Amino acid sequence: MSDFEDYATEKLAQHISRVYVALATICLNLPIPVTLPTGEISNVEAIPAVRRTMDLIIDQPMPEENQAQLFAACALWLGAMDLYGLLVGHEFHSARAHSAAANLLMAEGSMLDIAEWLATLPDGNEG
Repeated sequence: MSDFEDYATEKLAQHISRVYVALATICLNLPIPVTLPTGEISNVEAIPAVRRTMDLIIDQPMPEENQAQLFAACALWLGAMDLYGLLVGHEFHSARAHSAAANLLMAEGSMLDIAEWLATLPDGNEG
């Protein structure tokens, strides 16, 4: 890889990690908390955990709009992971890197909306 490709790949990996940490934090603060693995973890642990979270969203006592936002955040993060895997496992292409970054930005936007909704909940009360 060129220096630019190495730099872009590293920045994307950092962004994926930050979004995952934000997703894990959101999930811990849901009306029914969902715990995602944190700390030094690999995609082998993170990907199945996010997939399981998508299955659990329907059981969250929260408005459908917020369920959809959380579902989207998970799906967008998983899509970014898939694109990242292609980026490092196959030929680097800037369009793929930009697509992964766009997924992460949209996931962050969805999580921001959920965080705003969570902030409106009284402490200890479910949706």
